[in-house]
Amino acid sequence: MTIAPVNVCMSVYGQPEMLAHNLRTIAAYPDEILDQLTVLIADDCGEPEVDEAFCRQFPEISLHVWRILENKPWNQMGGRNLAMHHADPHWCLMIDPDMVFVAPMMRKVMETAMKMRRRHVLKYGLRHVGDPDRPIDMTSPNTYLIHREDFFAAGGYDEDYAGHKGWSDVQMLDVLKAHYTLEHRRDIFADFYSTAQIRDAAVHDLDRKTAFNKKVRIRKFEQAKAAGGWVRWVKKHKGPNLREPWIQVFPHP
Repeated sequence: MTIAPVNVCMSVYGQPEMLAHNLRTIAAYPDEILDQLTVLIADDCGEPEVDEAFCRQFPEISLHVWRILENKPWNQMGGRNLAMHHADPHWCLMIDPDMVFVAPMMRKVMETAMKMRRRHVLKYGLRHVGDPDRPIDMTSPNTYLIHREDFFAAGGYDEDYAGHKGWSDVQMLDVLKAHYTLEHRRDIFADFYSTAQIRDAAVHDLDRKTAFNKKVRIRKFEQAKAAGGWVRWVKKHKGPNLREPWIQVFPHP
């Protein structure tokens, strides 16, 4: 079956072991998959940084990396917008570093993308590596395949959430549901790693409290309700995105 080209987009913050495992898995894909795959990473000013030497470990991958220059805590929504900003105008798979697609699953993503049309969003699941008997988890918000142009037509991630943890991906999923057909596919899933398997699978050196952003979420939800829904709210409020300065790390410009 013919496969469609796909961008893999992610934001990472000082997670070299988890990122390396993810990229090693991708580098081992068969050529027919790698030829249609582009990986775009936004390094959210974490330490150690994703530098050129790190990237050169994976010559098999069409890899592109940018680094945000201001260390604003929990700015993964800005990182995700940055990766999507540089993506080619076709299908984009949004992942986090701890979400790893083995080759057969990536092929399934690409085969599925071949049949998809604009305004169709695929929601994939997560298989918990540390709990193989657990059902495929469909609850994570930042797990979807979308066309790049549909992503930005829906406003992208709301960078008002940057600086504190949580809720930006929940709002993004609400916005996508309001704009497009959202298809849940339990048969398409990534392997999800915790710190029990890989030490830096999650970020723990930042304040993980979500209370501040929960208040932001409630305020935004009420604004959208008053506007007549998320579609009308986005038309009035979307952007600006890419608020923090950034540089291209790899390939070296």
